[in-house]
Amino acid sequence: MPNIDKVYRFTINPDKYLYLNETGFEQTMQLTQNEILTFDGSSMLDDWRTLGINWLIHDSNKDLGLEIPDIAGLGATSFVLSQKAKNILEPHLGDNVEYLECDLKGERWFALNLLGFEDAVDHDLTEFNYNKRGQVSRTRRFKRLVMDKAKINNTALFRTKDTTLRYFTTDAENSLYQLIKENDLTGLDFIEIETK
Repeated sequence: MPNIDKVYRFTINPDKYLYLNETGFEQTMQLTQNEILTFDGSSMLDDWRTLGINWLIHDSNKDLGLEIPDIAGLGATSFVLSQKAKNILEPHLGDNVEYLECDLKGERWFALNLLGFEDAVDHDLTEFNYNKRGQVSRTRRFKRLVMDKAKINNTALFRTKDTTLRYFTTDAENSLYQLIKENDLTGLDFIEIETK
């Protein structure tokens, strides 16, 4: 088993980096053909067609000096890699990742599709937030999130069903976290998660 000291959740910082969005044409095609993009842990490779994307620039962010990152957010729940980032990450992230081609005005980018889920949440130590109806909150799911390091199989990059749309990595050799830091790739912020 790889040596893991820390586990991280990662996000895009919207105050520093631009986000990507599907082009209007893509959105129309998805709606009319009932093919809404859902990065839900299942393979999309066989049915994928190159996705047209653009930088999400509007009146409220056009003068903020937001940077173009190496890894960008696609909407709120997905990530897209520049060719540079893909070249660095692909040899190390494992076979549970699909790189789905996107077209950014003639430049190739790649949507990251993470396959499957790990059962790495420590259910004895993790504490959920509940709403007034007694259901787990959809917006602030955890009071305390604890990962069991012994249950993490893919130390480079993983998701769990309990954490829904969140992505995680570790500090193990050739993990997403380590590769980002070693190669000065931009776009991601890392938040340390409690571990057991």
